[in-house]
Amino acid sequence: MPVASAFRTSHSLATVLVVALLCTCSTSFTQPVHAVESPYDTVQICGHVEQLTFNGTLANQSVQWQTNLGPRIPGSNASEAFRNSVGENLTQWNVSNHEYTVDNLTFTNIEATLSPQDADGETPRVVLVAHYDTRNVAERDSDENRTDEPIVGANDGASGAAALLELARIIPSMNLGYEVELLWTDAEDQHYSPHRFFGAEAWAGHQSQLDINRTDAYIVLDMIGDADLQLTHVWPGNNELWSTITPLAQALGMVENQTDCNGQAGIKIFDMNTSIGVYDDHIAALDIGIPAIDIIDIRYGPNATPFGGYWHTHEDTPDKVSAESLETVGRMVELGLRSGAWLRTNATQNESLEPEDLQGNSSNETSKAIDTETTVTHPLLAILVFSSIGILVLLVGFLVWNTRKDS
Repeated sequence: MPVASAFRTSHSLATVLVVALLCTCSTSFTQPVHAVESPYDTVQICGHVEQLTFNGTLANQSVQWQTNLGPRIPGSNASEAFRNSVGENLTQWNVSNHEYTVDNLTFTNIEATLSPQDADGETPRVVLVAHYDTRNVAERDSDENRTDEPIVGANDGASGAAALLELARIIPSMNLGYEVELLWTDAEDQHYSPHRFFGAEAWAGHQSQLDINRTDAYIVLDMIGDADLQLTHVWPGNNELWSTITPLAQALGMVENQTDCNGQAGIKIFDMNTSIGVYDDHIAALDIGIPAIDIIDIRYGPNATPFGGYWHTHEDTPDKVSAESLETVGRMVELGLRSGAWLRTNATQNESLEPEDLQGNSSNETSKAIDTETTVTHPLLAILVFSSIGILVLLVGFLVWNTRKDS
């Protein structure tokens, strides 16, 4: 009968539409929210996990050794001892010290470079960065009688420097097809007003345009040793480069509600959905057009608030630093190197930031100034979901109306 036939046709069409909408919603939820963005590319990661050798225990021993030297403020004997050790131990690297004097402050960066045999002036480069100096005052210490004394900086100083030393040990055996530069900056954490990132700024000021163009990534490691490791997205920073971090973290079980390469559920160590404003050694690279990010845990200590807890106090000691946390971050960086995750797929240089995004930095009096913490939402996904639900409700209503009409 024509009425029944029309009903069957409309019912079938509605069913198809319902199924299609359900599939659309399912796809929206199951696809990764943070896809790798051009000019970087999705790379095979899990095949490299079993190759990882970064040793957190060795890195933690370096933290202990550095703090035993005492505060590594620019120009100190402890600072010189650290530089001498780098030069003596990195025999497979091209190590050089670069001394500068700015605003009556003399400081020395350490650069260690490892290039493939067929390298030329256009060979892609990845730069890994950590400051090795320590704060010359402890302005946040609870003992007012000691606020003018320098700190030993186990986490804020030694942890990132130690990670680079351990990476220096294992990178030569990787036989990478691109250049890696390890940059230990000096005078990052000195109490000057307005604050300056002296070492990073000096490095950036001596980069040629060719060096800038061939630098695919500049990644800062800072304050990565806290036992309660909490890493987030940090801005300012190059968003395309940030997009490569989530797959690496997920592969190692660092992302909550995501499975790692072994099928195990991850825990909340890296949270890309939270973004925090931090000025650090990555800013100078961003200023000259190099893709740069800052991997940093700004909550140091149990239940610490951002840039609270042990930060810039005499409590920043080796017993607060975790070998496990050092290994977690170190292996994520190692995985990025082995997989080639930070190589751009074309020669187009990314725009890092609009100039106005970096304004206001000169007024910061601390080495790592925090702005606001925000949670990243996904409005397009929300609109799609709610629109789909609305259409489903209308279709169900249409089916019910047809049923009643024909009965």
